[in-house]
Amino acid sequence: MAEESQSWPLAPSRIHRRSDEENPTFKAIRKERANKCFIYVFSAIVVLSILLLVFALIVLRPKSPAVKLRSISVKSLRYATSPWPDINATLVAEVSIENPNFGPYRFENSSARFLYGGQKIGERRFGKGRVGAKGTGRLSLTMEVRSSRLPEGANELSSDLNSGVFKMSSYARISGKVRLIKIIQTRKTSEMRCNMTLVLKTKKIRDWRCD
Repeated sequence: MAEESQSWPLAPSRIHRRSDEENPTFKAIRKERANKCFIYVFSAIVVLSILLLVFALIVLRPKSPAVKLRSISVKSLRYATSPWPDINATLVAEVSIENPNFGPYRFENSSARFLYGGQKIGERRFGKGRVGAKGTGRLSLTMEVRSSRLPEGANELSSDLNSGVFKMSSYARISGKVRLIKIIQTRKTSEMRCNMTLVLKTKKIRDWRCD
């Protein structure tokens, strides 16, 4: 009689998690590490920005540019002592702007004027300009000086013209912004005052000094 074959139940196969499914514990750890990494990077950026700001404000402290009168000449001159005193001159001034900063200086809304007895006799406004870091910019300014702009009877023009010399002063104001490390902009304004004497006979400027 044939032996009956016995069948044994198969052992249950182990359930394997799909490779694209992460263990919740590992997933949480990974997320925590990512958050910490972001915090560390953000903190480093903040600290670096603060250090750069302190460095710019202390070590690279913005300074006002120096405005200097390099030369001044008379292009044309007409004057008269009678029947009433009058003078009309065209002056050419060479002005330099020295930028001592480690960033560029951009200026605008600037002007220069000539005065006689404290009264304005000529003015010139000039537009925008730029002076590079640790650089020097130069301006050539042509200006008309006219005694007709003076208040009537409020000066000693007649006696000055008869003496052969015309004493006057000049004033220049440069206003702009210094930019450091591309994130800091500070407004700086510089001024220049000069005194000079115009010799009528030779049409020369002499004894000019500035502060």
